[in-house]
Amino acid sequence: MSKEIIHTMPGDANFYWFDDLPKQIYSKEIIQLRGSDTLNLEFLKTCLVLLDHGIAKARLALYKNSNLTYHNQKAMSIGNYESVDDLELSKFLLDFAFSEAKLYGVQFIIGPMNGSTWDNYRFSQHHLAPNFLLEPYHYLYYNQQFIHAGFSTIASYTSSFDSKIFYDIDAVLKREKELKALGLQIRSIDLNHIEDELSNLYPFILEAFSNNFLYTPIAFETFKNKYLEALKLMDSKYVLIAEDSTNQIIGFLFAYKDLFDTSSKTLVVKTVARNSQKQWAGLGLVLGNHLVRIAAKNGFTQLIHAFMINEATSSQLSKTFSGNIYKNYVLYGKAI
Repeated sequence: MSKEIIHTMPGDANFYWFDDLPKQIYSKEIIQLRGSDTLNLEFLKTCLVLLDHGIAKARLALYKNSNLTYHNQKAMSIGNYESVDDLELSKFLLDFAFSEAKLYGVQFIIGPMNGSTWDNYRFSQHHLAPNFLLEPYHYLYYNQQFIHAGFSTIASYTSSFDSKIFYDIDAVLKREKELKALGLQIRSIDLNHIEDELSNLYPFILEAFSNNFLYTPIAFETFKNKYLEALKLMDSKYVLIAEDSTNQIIGFLFAYKDLFDTSSKTLVVKTVARNSQKQWAGLGLVLGNHLVRIAAKNGFTQLIHAFMINEATSSQLSKTFSGNIYKNYVLYGKAI
């Protein structure tokens, strides 16, 4: 038989089959563009590689996150997916992964997702604009491969582009004044005491994200390590914390400079979260306005509002600050 699927894990003698595949199917330039696509060892169950006539042609990682569900069905996820452009081979591997997932007693499989929404997930639908920093890159035909294997769209996302740097809208300034009367304070993150800041942010972020689509919690150490890894990208001016009159965190905004853009100054808005209590309604817009005001004063000419799920509050943030959709992404699912 020409096709063979091998199981492997980090540290195994045959793991090179999995690890080396991207270098075989992407150019050196794209490898640099792709950035990190690390395995989520907390939820990893197995890595699968499809060999065809003894040559690696496709790979994926199968994840079992015990908190991951879809419409109350237990779910697993497929992540770290790579393949040559061959529908027959990709379906062979994906069908095998479905069979493996059934052994864990789940009813649904989601992809691409490296274990949770805290990690890389979603496929781009087009490459009409260059990648921005921390935006995963992959071949577009992966969408057709997933659809051919029986996946369908379960969520769609966008990134929006704002070249007007428009801020201090009257309605937002009015809301800012009202929130300040309630005790709102906005400050930059203190990078000199980053571990203390993260300790305080952790419970707030978990609560703020708890109603997000496919949300699952993560351990504090995992949360801390993710932000410490991003520390080299952080400029405290663009990482904002909102607090009430008792210094309790009620809002958070994380943005960073797009180092891929060498022709202009672009800021990527990655995370916006606020306390869900009604009295703090509009805080996301106020934080966004505060950020744009600072960015404009520091010479930024463009903003990207990244990875917004359609109909989400963050989409409203982008619309308010004149963002125009310029990238689309999809997350797929399949009953098994």
